[in-house]
Amino acid sequence: MNWFKRMIVKWVREDWENASTGLTSMEANSLIKPRRSIGIDSSTVDGHAGLNITVMSAIGGKIITFRHYDRRTDDNKYRHYVIPDELDFERELGKMITMESIRKA
Repeated sequence: MNWFKRMIVKWVREDWENASTGLTSMEANSLIKPRRSIGIDSSTVDGHAGLNITVMSAIGGKIITFRHYDRRTDDNKYRHYVIPDELDFERELGKMITMESIRKA
C-alpha cells in the first residue's frame, strides 16, 4: 500500500511544480529537455541591467539607494536619497526614478 501513497505524492509534487509554470502535467511531460546547458555571461546581465533600487525604512522616512555598475572601471556607484514620512512616497519615488533614468541614459 505504501507504493500507492508514494505514487500519489509524486503526482501531487509534479502538479505543484508545473502549477508555478502554468503548464498542465500533459504539457510538461511533452516538453523536450535541452541536451546541453546554455551559459550566460554575467557581463551581459549586469552590463545592461536598468535601475537597481533598494528601499530601506528609517526613523522618520525611507532611504532610497540607486546602484549603477560601471563596466569600464569595474566599480559600483551609489546614489542615496531620503524621503521623509511627511511627503508622498509614491510621487517622490517616481521623481527619483525619472531623474535616475535620465541620468543613466
